[in-house]
Amino acid sequence: MSNSKDFRHLLAKLAMIFIFFSNFSNPQNSNLEKYQYIFPIPGSIQLLPEDNIIISQGEILDESSLDRFNQIEVIGSRSFKHNGELILSTDLKTLIFDPAVPFTLGEEVIVEYNGGIKTLKGDELLPIEFSFKVSEKIVDYDSQFLLEEINDIGISGNYKISNDLSKSEEPVKISDLPEDFPHITINVSDNPAPGYIFLNPKDENVFAVGYLMILDNSGVPIYYLKTSSRKSPFQVQHNGLLTFWNNDANKFLAMDSSYNVVGSFSCINFGTDFHDIHLFPNGHSLLLGVYWRTVRMDTIVAGGDSAAQVLEFIIQEQDTDKNVIFKWRTQDHFQITDATEGINLLAHSIDPFHCNAIELDNDGNLLLSSRHLDEITKIDRQTGNIIWRWGGIKSKNNEFQFINDPRTFSHQHDIRRISNGNVTLFDNGNLLTPQYSRSLEYKLNETDKTAELVWEFYNVPKTFSQGMGGTQRLPNNNTVIGWGRNLTDLRAMSEVRIDGTIAFELSLSNSVLNYKAFRFPWKTNLFVTDPDLIFFESVPVGDSTTIVFNLISNSSGDINITGFFNREESYTVEHTVPFILSPYRSESIKIKFKPIANGCYKDTLHIRSDTDTTSRIAQLMILVGQTDTTVLSVTAEYITNEFVLEQNYPNPFNPSTTIRYSMPIQSRVKLIIYNSIGENIAELINSNQSAGSYEVSWDAGNVASGIYFYSIRAIPVNGKEIFQSVSKMILLK
Repeated sequence: MSNSKDFRHLLAKLAMIFIFFSNFSNPQNSNLEKYQYIFPIPGSIQLLPEDNIIISQGEILDESSLDRFNQIEVIGSRSFKHNGELILSTDLKTLIFDPAVPFTLGEEVIVEYNGGIKTLKGDELLPIEFSFKVSEKIVDYDSQFLLEEINDIGISGNYKISNDLSKSEEPVKISDLPEDFPHITINVSDNPAPGYIFLNPKDENVFAVGYLMILDNSGVPIYYLKTSSRKSPFQVQHNGLLTFWNNDANKFLAMDSSYNVVGSFSCINFGTDFHDIHLFPNGHSLLLGVYWRTVRMDTIVAGGDSAAQVLEFIIQEQDTDKNVIFKWRTQDHFQITDATEGINLLAHSIDPFHCNAIELDNDGNLLLSSRHLDEITKIDRQTGNIIWRWGGIKSKNNEFQFINDPRTFSHQHDIRRISNGNVTLFDNGNLLTPQYSRSLEYKLNETDKTAELVWEFYNVPKTFSQGMGGTQRLPNNNTVIGWGRNLTDLRAMSEVRIDGTIAFELSLSNSVLNYKAFRFPWKTNLFVTDPDLIFFESVPVGDSTTIVFNLISNSSGDINITGFFNREESYTVEHTVPFILSPYRSESIKIKFKPIANGCYKDTLHIRSDTDTTSRIAQLMILVGQTDTTVLSVTAEYITNEFVLEQNYPNPFNPSTTIRYSMPIQSRVKLIIYNSIGENIAELINSNQSAGSYEVSWDAGNVASGIYFYSIRAIPVNGKEIFQSVSKMILLK
């Protein structure tokens, strides 16, 4: 009996082999061109055993026409027929087939779809058939992952740099911070943009010590978390969540405004790269992944290793259910020999591409930064095809002509498309002479293939950042620059106006590095104050007034309020600490204002919840008080070439206020009101105006109490330097 079963099993295997090789005679058919996107690319090689199959015709599909287990047949030359489930993506456009078991190393695989699936319009998807080949050998990813970081850093061990910043103040010293908290120095603070500073610094000499931190403009943390995370972006995502890289889990974690971890993100079937991630409001995510493959480099370059390990990168887009609906491999589109000089192609382990940033372009396609190619690549997000390749002077595949920039860029980071349609990037400048780093803005003509440099910034004397770094354009057109591995001085972050003047600059202590720096509006929701602003009006000198506010918990657990912090001695909190804020309850807190001289007193109260020495969460409350003889003066916040933007009056106000400004020459003027999270809520002026003084009123009767910002942008008709300024005002109802 047993022999009979074995014989029947053998016959079944032979039948499968016959079917496979019969089908394999012409596996790529003509209907493939009718499809928008197919992965693996028909005929591609060296796929991973865990890879899935993705098919998209581009139309919305009729879910009722799907038979999840019978409409796609997948046969491997060694593993035979693969069962699996056919999944429809959450946008209803993409089919994903996940095999129940991985493919076998070295086998060829045929994918066959014979029809039956219809679009929502009623059209049937045409039958297709294609093949791909699985890699003969898989290299262990984790054992060699450090190569990726070493190539980004370029050096290892201790190093010393000088700090010759003449404007530098003493590092911020706050006694209640952990001993290993990085020393922060504010070099410049000159009316910076609204929002807080986001950093993820790490001490190179102490591998286990790093911090996620959000700082105010004085360098005081409103949030920190001690972590062993690699240097990677700590930022607010497009969907409002915070993301950071978690070393232990090898994935990105996402936090809400209460700093609760609400999700994790990693590449499916690939190692996840820590350079970049995007989370979108529609629930989709965009990630970079990495994997190693064995390559006979001796057949590519003379003297190459016969079994070299080459680091490849992959782009994955995942839907809300974390189905991979788009996959793109450097292996399918780049040549190893595209790498710039300095990448040793004779080595055993090679990182020829080093992708370090992805960006969703304005037209829905993708921009990819590949540091070791000196190249920005535009990728069709529907088909996976390369649209164009734009590279610096050392690039081997540049298709663009540079205008106004003979230097170009090299070993760049952080490609971003900004609101005016231009692109920004951080140019490390590794292969250029002389070596120095810049923040750049280009106007791209993607039809004529020209790249015009329209803005740049570099430090004087010039700074060289050997690795890392980033550029962020803010809503008021200031630019935040993260200096990464700055080998020249201790600068970690600069905020620069469009005219090149410094609005803000921050340095970190020696050996502490920060991958990128950001400025975002941010407010925790773990516990909140009601109101969020207190105004003490007409308090005589020597007298005092007390106001009570409520501290409200939005947490299901106890919150330990450990302290209060403010700078102005005229304000005193009359409440003992620590105390427990119970779940979803409130606590009444008194604050006293006792002015010691005539004037207006502005301050920020930090309400803190510390956990040992590993974390801090702070809620902020604005305090404004004035004496009974005070008349708030109207002063110029910022003057350039006799342009003047005055402080609004009255301030605080309810419900209307007046804004005055002056111009020495006819200009195109925009005057815009923003709320505290940077949203445009009113446009007061957008017109050409002659030289002179102007005033405009804003009625805020339909908006809530709080802090608002008014921004002016004036472009003179003579084309000279643009005037920009932003000021703060307070609405109290």
